[in-house]
Amino acid sequence: METKEIKELLKAFDDSGSSYLRIKQDGVDIQLRKPDISGQPVIQPVSQQVVVAPEEVVAERTLEKPKAVDGVLVKAPLVGVFYSAPSPEEKPYVQVGDSVKSGQVLCLIEAMKMMSEITAPSDGVIKEIYAKNQDVVEFEQELFLIGD
Repeated sequence: METKEIKELLKAFDDSGSSYLRIKQDGVDIQLRKPDISGQPVIQPVSQQVVVAPEEVVAERTLEKPKAVDGVLVKAPLVGVFYSAPSPEEKPYVQVGDSVKSGQVLCLIEAMKMMSEITAPSDGVIKEIYAKNQDVVEFEQELFLIGD
């Protein structure tokens, strides 16, 4: 990982609503965590590194009260920039009310100059789109709701 890529990653993380990010690539392990801004002071010894396993983060999220959804939620499989269209001049892949087929491209997520296509897990109709074009999205952030 080059210094320029790390600087871009830091800027994207700083601008995002994400509070935690961990990336392992080519023997480099980067962990970023923003301080808790809830008004409670966060006291951590400088010499101690806090490492949270991804399983623990998922476990914490599953403890939250689940929302009642009528359909399939499509979540971000990685942290990155959400793109609703293949280019700024083209129309979005999908809009609310569009019918989609399983495997159809819904959006792109860019992470470290790599574009990842996010596809529909099942047939249905786009009921909600939770992200806006060029938003920085978190891992497991809800992107779309697909219903019948």
